[in-house]
Amino acid sequence: MPLTNYREGIRVIPVQSEEDLWEFLRLPWRIYPHDPYWVPPILSHQRDFLDPRKGPFFEVGEAQYFLALYQGQPAGRISAHCNRLYDAFYDRITGFFGFFECIPNLQVAAALFAAAADWLRQRGRTRLLGPLSFSIYDEVGLLVEGFDSIPAMFQAHNPPYYPEFLGELGFRKTFDFYALRLTQRFDLEPLEKKIEEILQGQNLTLAPYNPRDLERRREEVYELFNEAWSSNWGHIPLTRKQFQLFYDELKPLLRPNLVKLLLDGDSLVAFSIVLPDLNPLVRTFNGELSWWKKLRLYYEAKYKPIKKVRALVLGVRQPYQGRKLHQALILKSYVDGARETPCEFVDLSLIPENLRHYLRAFRVVGAERYKVFRIFEKEF
Repeated sequence: MPLTNYREGIRVIPVQSEEDLWEFLRLPWRIYPHDPYWVPPILSHQRDFLDPRKGPFFEVGEAQYFLALYQGQPAGRISAHCNRLYDAFYDRITGFFGFFECIPNLQVAAALFAAAADWLRQRGRTRLLGPLSFSIYDEVGLLVEGFDSIPAMFQAHNPPYYPEFLGELGFRKTFDFYALRLTQRFDLEPLEKKIEEILQGQNLTLAPYNPRDLERRREEVYELFNEAWSSNWGHIPLTRKQFQLFYDELKPLLRPNLVKLLLDGDSLVAFSIVLPDLNPLVRTFNGELSWWKKLRLYYEAKYKPIKKVRALVLGVRQPYQGRKLHQALILKSYVDGARETPCEFVDLSLIPENLRHYLRAFRVVGAERYKVFRIFEKEF
């Protein structure tokens, strides 16, 4: 049933039709028309991601989307969802919100969260956690620090008033993820020596990237990813369908010198994926992705000189953790990338705030925090 605040002229309706869904998808264009750092999402991709018939999340969960209308016009949106894998790993009282957008009106935000909480309450939930869209391996958190720059690929962006609204509505911090940046240039020789020092005596091999080899090792990469992240905050194992979507999206964008595989014999023990940051180009697409724009993305990812990269994925098998292998992989990507073209900006994210050894290792080479993404919670 629609939730109505007649005094304020606010209505919240569940998304039920295709027309409703497109209003939900296009809502951000009402929020960010003058924000120079906002990157419009690709509408066709997000449409499929939210579709229960296509989105991999719906193998393990259910969701409801809501639209807020203020004086008859779309003014906000939110999703509420439950995740059966989270239930199995953690508890059955937690529900989630995501895809939150809202005009600068606290009452609109309050109405949206009330609708999400009511839907979750009907499913036995008493705790609201988010934003997660739909997991920590998708777009995660509200930006609470670092509003003055364009986000890297797969990072969130929002107005500063969003976290203020959540505070006003009784939410509190649960956990932070950090984005670090590395902008200084380094002499490559000392970095190469550092890599040698880390790997010396470990009998490990840095294998050159080969698309066929990566394809052959797809199952190894999947298992390693879930193992490497298993002790991190909020981890829920990726399903094979989720991993396949992730893999298929990344594969056309990979540059050989920015993908690193570390082997013990023929066994994969660590890997890292660094991507050219395509968001400055994606921003110009305004949410549309024609075949010509796909070709431009492919060309920029594969061949154009790189100004900014994002260290997106880094995994080390648990028995090999604590050996600074994560540092060796990132440094190796930096060295090999710098030989091809000088890179002006390396984004290292998202790093959980409690992984202090990762944070120390990256700060040793000059990385500094420049964005913070926060997960909030509230009991109801």
